[in-house]
Amino acid sequence: MLSSIDEKSAAYLCVFLGILVAVYIAPSGSYFFDNFIYFWLPQVGVFLLPAIVYSRPAVISGAALALALYLAAFHSWNSLSGPDSMAWLGYLFSLPGAAIGAVAGALHMKNKIKIKAAHLGTVIAASTLTGLAINQMFVCGTVMYCGF
Repeated sequence: MLSSIDEKSAAYLCVFLGILVAVYIAPSGSYFFDNFIYFWLPQVGVFLLPAIVYSRPAVISGAALALALYLAAFHSWNSLSGPDSMAWLGYLFSLPGAAIGAVAGALHMKNKIKIKAAHLGTVIAASTLTGLAINQMFVCGTVMYCGF
Protein backbone atom coordinates (compact mmCIF):
# COMPACT_ATOMS: atom_id res chain seq x y z
CA MET A 1 0.00 0.00 0.00
CA LEU A 2 2.75 2.44 0.87
CA SER A 3 4.49 1.84 -2.43
CA SER A 4 1.49 2.99 -4.47
CA ILE A 5 1.02 6.23 -2.54
CA ASP A 6 3.60 8.54 -1.12
CA GLU A 7 4.68 8.37 2.50
CA LYS A 8 3.03 11.62 3.55
CA SER A 9 -0.34 10.56 2.16
CA ALA A 10 -0.06 7.23 3.96
CA ALA A 11 0.77 9.02 7.21
CA TYR A 12 -2.24 11.32 6.81
CA LEU A 13 -4.45 8.33 6.03
CA CYS A 14 -3.31 6.37 9.10
CA VAL A 15 -3.67 9.37 11.42
CA PHE A 16 -7.12 10.03 9.95
CA LEU A 17 -8.06 6.39 10.61
CA GLY A 18 -7.21 6.91 14.29
CA ILE A 19 -9.36 10.04 14.33
CA LEU A 20 -12.26 8.13 12.74
CA VAL A 21 -12.03 5.35 15.32
CA ALA A 22 -11.98 7.88 18.17
CA VAL A 23 -14.95 9.76 16.70
CA TYR A 24 -16.88 6.52 16.21
CA ILE A 25 -16.44 5.24 19.76
CA ALA A 26 -16.79 8.57 21.59
CA PRO A 27 -20.31 8.73 23.03
CA SER A 28 -22.38 11.50 21.52
CA GLY A 29 -23.69 14.29 23.66
CA SER A 30 -22.15 16.96 25.79
CA TYR A 31 -19.03 14.88 26.56
CA PHE A 32 -18.28 13.93 22.96
CA PHE A 33 -15.30 16.26 22.55
CA ASP A 34 -13.84 15.33 25.94
CA ASN A 35 -14.11 11.62 25.13
CA PHE A 36 -12.67 12.11 21.66
CA ILE A 37 -9.68 13.96 23.13
CA TYR A 38 -9.27 11.24 25.80
CA PHE A 39 -9.16 8.53 23.12
CA TRP A 40 -7.10 10.24 20.46
CA LEU A 41 -4.74 12.81 22.03
CA PRO A 42 -2.58 10.21 23.84
CA GLN A 43 -2.07 8.53 20.47
CA VAL A 44 -0.61 11.76 19.10
CA GLY A 45 2.02 11.73 21.81
CA VAL A 46 2.85 8.10 21.10
CA PHE A 47 3.26 8.41 17.34
CA LEU A 48 5.17 11.69 17.51
CA LEU A 49 7.87 10.22 19.78
CA PRO A 50 9.28 7.80 17.18
CA ALA A 51 8.92 10.51 14.54
CA ILE A 52 11.34 12.63 16.56
CA VAL A 53 13.83 9.76 16.56
CA TYR A 54 13.46 8.94 12.85
CA SER A 55 11.73 11.66 10.87
CA ARG A 56 10.10 9.80 8.01
CA PRO A 57 6.34 9.83 7.51
CA ALA A 58 6.31 6.02 7.33
CA VAL A 59 7.22 5.98 11.03
CA ILE A 60 4.04 7.92 11.83
CA SER A 61 2.06 5.67 9.49
CA GLY A 62 3.11 2.49 11.25
CA ALA A 63 2.57 3.78 14.77
CA ALA A 64 -0.72 5.53 13.97
CA LEU A 65 -2.13 2.45 12.24
CA ALA A 66 -1.18 0.21 15.16
CA LEU A 67 -2.74 2.63 17.65
CA ALA A 68 -5.96 2.95 15.65
CA LEU A 69 -6.27 -0.84 15.53
CA TYR A 70 -5.54 -1.09 19.24
CA LEU A 71 -8.17 1.53 20.08
CA ALA A 72 -10.77 -0.32 18.02
CA ALA A 73 -9.82 -3.66 19.59
CA PHE A 74 -9.85 -2.26 23.11
CA HIS A 75 -13.26 -0.71 22.51
CA SER A 76 -14.59 -4.03 21.18
CA TRP A 77 -13.20 -5.93 24.17
CA ASN A 78 -14.63 -3.36 26.59
CA SER A 79 -18.04 -3.51 24.90
CA LEU A 80 -18.16 -7.32 25.09
CA SER A 81 -17.19 -7.46 28.73
CA GLY A 82 -19.76 -4.86 29.72
CA PRO A 83 -18.78 -1.22 29.35
CA ASP A 84 -16.81 -0.11 32.35
CA SER A 85 -15.48 3.42 32.34
CA MET A 86 -12.62 2.48 34.65
CA ALA A 87 -11.44 -0.07 32.07
CA TRP A 88 -10.43 2.85 29.86
CA LEU A 89 -7.65 3.54 32.33
CA GLY A 90 -6.19 0.25 31.09
CA TYR A 91 -6.13 1.77 27.62
CA LEU A 92 -4.12 4.74 28.89
CA PHE A 93 -1.83 2.57 31.03
CA SER A 94 -0.94 0.48 27.96
CA LEU A 95 0.17 3.40 25.82
CA PRO A 96 3.61 3.79 27.44
CA GLY A 97 4.40 0.31 26.10
CA ALA A 98 3.35 1.45 22.65
CA ALA A 99 5.63 4.47 22.92
CA ILE A 100 8.57 2.36 24.03
CA GLY A 101 7.96 -0.17 21.26
CA ALA A 102 7.59 2.50 18.59
CA VAL A 103 10.72 4.36 19.69
CA ALA A 104 12.68 1.08 19.87
CA GLY A 105 11.56 0.23 16.34
CA ALA A 106 12.49 3.69 15.10
CA LEU A 107 15.94 3.48 16.74
CA HIS A 108 16.48 0.05 15.22
CA MET A 109 15.54 1.24 11.73
CA LYS A 110 17.27 4.61 11.87
CA ASN A 111 20.64 3.37 10.65
CA LYS A 112 19.24 1.21 7.87
CA ILE A 113 20.16 2.63 4.50
CA LYS A 114 17.57 2.84 1.71
CA ILE A 115 14.71 1.19 3.51
CA LYS A 116 11.38 1.13 1.72
CA ALA A 117 8.48 2.99 3.27
CA ALA A 118 6.27 -0.10 3.44
CA HIS A 119 8.95 -2.05 5.28
CA LEU A 120 9.63 0.81 7.69
CA GLY A 121 5.92 1.29 8.44
CA THR A 122 5.46 -2.43 9.00
CA VAL A 123 8.41 -2.64 11.41
CA ILE A 124 7.17 0.38 13.38
CA ALA A 125 3.61 -1.02 13.51
CA ALA A 126 4.91 -4.40 14.69
CA SER A 127 7.16 -2.87 17.34
CA THR A 128 4.33 -0.63 18.53
CA LEU A 129 1.94 -3.58 18.82
CA THR A 130 4.62 -5.64 20.57
CA GLY A 131 5.16 -2.88 23.13
CA LEU A 132 1.40 -2.60 23.59
CA ALA A 133 1.00 -6.34 24.08
CA ILE A 134 3.79 -6.56 26.65
CA ASN A 135 2.49 -3.57 28.55
CA GLN A 136 -1.11 -4.82 28.34
CA MET A 137 -0.06 -8.15 29.85
CA PHE A 138 1.58 -6.25 32.69
CA VAL A 139 -1.53 -4.09 33.20
CA CYS A 140 -3.83 -7.13 33.11
CA GLY A 141 -1.64 -8.91 35.63
CA THR A 142 -1.45 -6.05 38.12
CA VAL A 143 -4.00 -3.24 38.17
CA MET A 144 -6.76 -4.48 35.89
CA TYR A 145 -8.71 -7.71 35.46
CA CYS A 146 -8.88 -8.53 31.75
CA GLY A 147 -10.69 -11.88 31.91
CA PHE A 148 -8.11 -13.93 30.04
